[in-house]
Amino acid sequence: MQTQGFNDKMDTLAIIERRLEILTGARLRDKSRIKNAISVQDKLRCKSKAWSGAEEISKWRNLRK
Repeated sequence: MQTQGFNDKMDTLAIIERRLEILTGARLRDKSRIKNAISVQDKLRCKSKAWSGAEEISKWRNLRK
């Protein structure tokens, strides 16, 4: 009977360990995606230089009036 209790505890530990691995991996993936998005935005911002999105939207709105 003690062997069964030990096996149950080991199974529970294995499940918890696997869940932690999944969570850790997901967090690392999310961080790399965020860093990639920031990098892309920075590159676009450098290319657009003096372009103002707010001014462009105002122009389009004024044309519709």
